[in-house]
This record gives sequence, C-alpha cells and structure tokens, in this order.
Amino acid sequence: MALLNELPLVSQKRGWPWNEEVEQDVYESKKHWPKISIITPSYNQGKFIEETIRSILLQNYPNLEYIVIDGGSTDDTVDIIRKYEKWITFWVSEKDKGQANAINKGIDKSTGDIFNWINSDDYLAPDALVTIANAFKKGYSVAGNVYNFYDSDPGFKDIIQNKGLSGHQFLSLKSTFHQPGVWCDLNNIKAAGKFPEQSSYYFDRIFFTAYFIQFSQVIYSNEILVHFRYHENSKTLVIRDSKADELIDYYNELLKNPLFEDFKKDLKLALKYQLLPEKHISDWEYENAHKKIGSRLSSYLGLMLKKPELIQSRHFFTKLKRSVLQNLT
Repeated sequence: MALLNELPLVSQKRGWPWNEEVEQDVYESKKHWPKISIITPSYNQGKFIEETIRSILLQNYPNLEYIVIDGGSTDDTVDIIRKYEKWITFWVSEKDKGQANAINKGIDKSTGDIFNWINSDDYLAPDALVTIANAFKKGYSVAGNVYNFYDSDPGFKDIIQNKGLSGHQFLSLKSTFHQPGVWCDLNNIKAAGKFPEQSSYYFDRIFFTAYFIQFSQVIYSNEILVHFRYHENSKTLVIRDSKADELIDYYNELLKNPLFEDFKKDLKLALKYQLLPEKHISDWEYENAHKKIGSRLSSYLGLMLKKPELIQSRHFFTKLKRSVLQNLT
C-alpha cells in the first residue's frame, strides 16, 4: 500500500519527499525483491531528519528494513522519529560512541540482502531503491551517483559519480568514493568486520579500504541515488578543512601489515601525492588564515621551497588558485 496518505501531513512543505511518493507500479516487474536494510545514524539533526525518513519510506519499497540509531538527541529528533515509528523496523535513542558505533549497532540488527546507511541530514532520490534493487547481484556492490547540495545556495550543482572502486585504485586514492551512493551485500559487510569506532572522521574510508580488497565486484549506475547536504555542521566540511593525520596514520600502519604487501606501491603513492600534501597545505592554511594577501602569497610560495615535492601534487595548485590568488582579484 502506498504510504503518502498514511504518513503524517507536513502541510508547509511541497515536492519530494513531502507530498510526492514513488508510484507502486514500478515494482510490478518482479514478484520478489531483495530485502534492503537502511540505517540512519542520528544525533541532534531534528532540522533535517524528517526529510531523510520520508525519502526512505516514500520509496514504497516492498521489502524494506529501516533502522534508526539515535545517539540520545536533545533536540526534537526523537519526537520526529516517534511520528514515524509505525513504519520504522527498529529505533533507539541512547548515548553511543559516535557515528561508527551507531552504524555497527544498526548492522547487528540488520537482516537484509542489500545494505547502506543514510545520514540524518541527507535523503534518497526518487526511485533510488528500485534502481539499486534492479542492479543488485549477490556478492556485488552497487555504486551510483550522489548529488551534493547547499540549502543556502540553490544554484550549486555537484554530481559525484562513484568510480574505480577496486582495491588498488581505492588504496591509491585514485578512485572516486562517495559513501551514500555505494550499496553493498550485507553478508559482505558483516564478513568485513566492524566499522572502526576509534576513528573520528575517516571510519568509512578505513573500513572500505579492506572491504574493496576482499569484495571487488562493483556494478556501476549512472543514476542519482542520494542527495547529500552540505551545511556548517556537516562532517564532510569539517574533514575538508582538517588535517589528514588520521588517514596518514592508518596508511603508515598498513605499510607494516604483511597482508598489504602487494599494495605497498599504492599506499606510498597515496601518502606522497595526496595525504601528506593535504596535511602540509592544511597546516599552512591554519597558520596563515588571518594574514594579509601579500603575506599569504609569499608564505605559500615559501612552502613550495621548503617542500618541493608539493609541486607534484594537484592540491598545491588547487589551493593556490582557490585560497590565495582568488583573493587578489
């Protein structure tokens, strides 16, 4: 049964997923659909989570397992979850150890064929689940496109296409990886182990580093599956502006791991041309953020003299263009 008329009315909102839903006739082509398990980890995202929930439920997917793991929110998140609890397979609101811990808790409850998590500030595109289910094969991952957006900038358009998710390309950071668009066989996810809960920012990339080495078969889709929201509290923006120490430490540990002997070249290239340059440039930006333009430019060029290897990194010239030279115009 279609859900739109059953779900709580949100009268002040229009469009997907407020007063629109995926039509049920898209599911008439099959009698049996693979079970899709979706987890939404959440903490104090009452501003956004209703859109997330509705975008998942209003897929009208016939074999959905939806789990919400909230970290003990103190805003109106729990009130919103309760509005929809009739259609949520399982939910809990309790203090946890962070996002990776919430996802691990959700995986322990998951019983489906296909798995992903959708954060409580993002939302599924219409027809996302029928697209994923039609593409899915047992043992494979399905990787589609992700639409990045800013609520404050309607003109911003950035579509990221997941590609090159093989072990070597992923390790060398030559792939394009945007987690919400990557949907995996749940059995493979469980076989790969737990998401690293000690990781603050890069737990997904750390987990999938080992995952794509073990389970390298990926089916690629050109369809947009998820809308990914940038906002001032977005973890992705925090990572973009933060040091890469967490991932650098992880890569250095992998270099000592005999299981990654065949990937040492990839690890070293990633460290030399991406991770270490990002760290050096991030450190520079932090130290020079409040300097005048002339001082910023001279110190940035001085960085090149101190660390000439940065010339081989595209990040050096990207930062020069975006953060230094554009302020001269």
